[in-house]
Amino acid sequence: MTVDERLNYCRICTNRKTDFSLGLVCGLTNAKPTFEGTCPTYVLDQPEADRYIKLQQEAKDAEQAEGLSPEKKAMKLGALGGIIMIVVAVVWFFVGLYNDVIFFYPPILLLIGIYTLVKGLSKGNLTGEKKQ
Repeated sequence: MTVDERLNYCRICTNRKTDFSLGLVCGLTNAKPTFEGTCPTYVLDQPEADRYIKLQQEAKDAEQAEGLSPEKKAMKLGALGGIIMIVVAVVWFFVGLYNDVIFFYPPILLLIGIYTLVKGLSKGNLTGEKKQ
């Protein structure tokens, strides 16, 4: 077991203590954790555990949302995302055509939507990525 794996237990234990020279240490031994498997003196700090889980989820959500274009987000919606992209592309194209403006992006979006629709249908992914 690595030190980081041990510290994951300590982060949500009521016996944790912060030492400015060592970092997070056990409040009972004033040393870095050395246990294997599980700590015999581990006591769950439920509010801290809830906060830690929430922070990890927010970091994961931010990582997924960061840098993704709307097309990539829609592609993750499977066949439904493909249908949405196709509808947006067609509406965008005809609104532009009605206003005597031809945008270059709707045909590209239409092709991406068709690709996503076919890919979603072939993989059985109708409403979004399946969690494994």
